[in-house]
This record gives sequence, C-alpha cells and structure tokens, in this order.
Amino acid sequence: MTAFLLQDPSRMVRFRIRCRCVTLAIIVSQIFLGIWFFSQPLDPPKEFLRRLFSEGGQSILHLIDQPVSSYYSIFGKDMCVKEGTVIEQSSEGNCVCRDGWIGQRCGVPEVIHKTDWMVNRELTQKLQLKKRVRRIILVTPFCYEFDIFETNVHELHELVDVYVIGETNYTLADIQNSLPLLDKLKNGWLRDYQNKIIYVPINEKDLKTDTLIQKLFNTGLRLVSDVRPDDLLILTTGEEILNRDVVTFLKLFKGYPLPVKCQFKHYLYGFYWHVLERSFNNATSQVCAVSFQFLANAFEYQVSRLQAGSILEDDLNFFTANEQSVAEWTISEAGWKCHLCLSVQNIFEKFLNYPQSLRPKWFSEYSSSMLPFIQRLIRFGQDENLNPVGNSELPQQENLPAYLSNHKESFMYLMKNPYETVSIHNLV
Repeated sequence: MTAFLLQDPSRMVRFRIRCRCVTLAIIVSQIFLGIWFFSQPLDPPKEFLRRLFSEGGQSILHLIDQPVSSYYSIFGKDMCVKEGTVIEQSSEGNCVCRDGWIGQRCGVPEVIHKTDWMVNRELTQKLQLKKRVRRIILVTPFCYEFDIFETNVHELHELVDVYVIGETNYTLADIQNSLPLLDKLKNGWLRDYQNKIIYVPINEKDLKTDTLIQKLFNTGLRLVSDVRPDDLLILTTGEEILNRDVVTFLKLFKGYPLPVKCQFKHYLYGFYWHVLERSFNNATSQVCAVSFQFLANAFEYQVSRLQAGSILEDDLNFFTANEQSVAEWTISEAGWKCHLCLSVQNIFEKFLNYPQSLRPKWFSEYSSSMLPFIQRLIRFGQDENLNPVGNSELPQQENLPAYLSNHKESFMYLMKNPYETVSIHNLV
C-alpha cells in the first residue's frame, strides 16, 4: 500500500487530506457532543446532590421571579387571580370567582375573609395585589413525617420557592442515627421538586447553642440568595399541612397586618381520629408567617422572639411610619395538623429519636413490645400520654388536603383505622 502511494504523489496528497478530514470531523463531533451534554439540565437528584456536597458545604440556591402569568390571568387592563377564578367565564372588568373565593380579583379565600381584621376598613383599604409577587421560604423540622412533607410539597410546589428542611442525625443521648430523609432524597424521592429543597443536618452540638428551628433558619437562610425584604418566611412543624388557598393569599397580596398566626384542624394517627379542642388544647395558635423585613427589624432574625410575639414599641413605631400594619391576627383554618400520622415502625423510631426526658413514660427501646402497644393506641384512639381522643370518623373529601384526597389508595393508613377490626390478640 505504501509503495503504491509513493509511486503516485497525488494519491498520497489525497490520502493525507482524507485522513485530516476524518480527524477534524471526529474532533468537531466530540465538541458538539460535549456542548450538548453539558447544556442538558441536571437530573433533579444529581442537582440536589451537587448542591449538597459542593466544596465548602451545600451551595447556594438562587431565588428567581416567576412570570406574572403564573399567578394571574390578564384580560385587557385587568387581571384575575388564577387560583380563585373561573377563567372560561371571566373577561375584562369581570372576574368570575370559584366557590370559596371572593373579591374584585377573586383573590381572597373565604378562610381569610372570615378573620377578624377583615372587618376593619382601615386595614382592608391597604390590601392590594402584588405585581411582583413574594417569594416564599418554608422552614420545617423533620422526624419521619414523610407523607406530611410529600403532601406539603405537592400541594404548594407552585407557591413555595424554597423548602428548608432539617433532620437530626444524633439523639441527645449521643447515639448516632441513620438519616432516613437524606437517604430517600439521595435515592430520588420527590425528584421533580428537589431543585427547591435545602437539606440541613442538625446534631447534638447544634442544639446546645440554638433551638432546632433557629439553627434550621440560620443555616437555611445562608444558603439562599437574593432574598427581598417583602419575601415571606413560613414556619411549620413536621406535622402540619398548609392550606393552599391561605398560602396563595399570603404570596400574592400586600397590605395585610403582620405577624400572621395559624390554627390547624388536629388529627391523631390519621384523618379518622379528629381531635376535639378540649383534648389537646389545640385552639392555641402560633406565629406562622412574617415578611423578612418584619423579622429583621422587629425580631432581629430571632425566631424564638418571633414565636413569642414580643414586639418592642420602637419597632412598632418604625413599621407604622412605613405603612406596615402591625397587628397579630389568626387564620383559624390554616391547614391540618396530623400528630403521629406515621407507620407504627416510624412512630417507634420517632420516639426512639427523642431525648429520654421527652419520651412517653411507657416507652422502652425494645420494638418487640413497643410495636403491639402502639398498635393498640391507634386502634382505641389514645395519644402517647394515654389520653382518649373521642369517636372515630371516616374523613370526608372536602376535609382533606387535595393531594391526599386524590391519592387515597397510597395513604390508606391515614384514611381508615388499620386496626379497627383487628382482634387485640392479633396485634403484632
């Protein structure tokens, strides 16, 4: 072959040109393949892991503004709130409201309209829709409440911009535990929503200097960029599911008083044991939402002061001068609180993760005796202090979060007492 090419120099030139063309084609194709590969969005679990384990700790999650069309339907010079509007029947100057929504723009849910401050004309006159809506950061501690968190994420994913969720990796007895939440996230749980999740591990040393919720807030806030003063902080426990209508109102409006307090419908083990107010004093409300400007100026970012609701006179004067109404008000049906709404095994694990002083008096670390005991509590409707709840009732669809109502088959243990017809001798 070589001798043949040497005998014809023109053939040698053409051969070299072909080789160079093939090499160039291979290089160009590799470049384009690389550009295509790195331009593809990361699979959510990979993106979550990349942020979680980046150099120097978890990387920053940047807040961005969603387009106005995500929340409002525009009709000429007018706009209607999508969540509360029958879009097909609405037009310029005429927002037709869905059941449960009122107002000129169909933006006020009835649960908000029933609050005390809504009868104060001076306060309601300040109420206006925001064209640049608030971003919401939801902070919640976690202890095996997988189904509650999953429900919150699915109910609120268009409204909440960041979920800061914390999990303890040590008990106060200094016994290292597994990290069930982190393990599930790594394996792709809630993969479509992980781009909004900031995971915060908390150990025993952290709890010696800060409360759990304060440590969670401090760490989570450092991992969020571009927080604006009017953005909203929402605090929940791991057992609370927020009413989507309430969060929509808080996100889209300005001019309502601060801080916001919440009350929840209380349930035990599932939505079949409705807890009466006298059983757990569940009429108690707590601060659940506040703007970052309010948190910074009135409470110096101290969540414990916020939850106590102690506002100094100077701070009150500052907000009054800046036309921010300061008045505690309570949303009486802000959502659902489902206490110990876990599998029997996870209830045991949750108690095991408690410090000794907070465990039920009857609790021991031996699952063989504890699991049947917990099953009996569920069957007869007794809480961890052995107090009875009342009568069991099947939950009605209108009294459930929409996500649970639409996926009952996946959450049957929350819909119906699984031990109601089981003989006490067959409990294992």
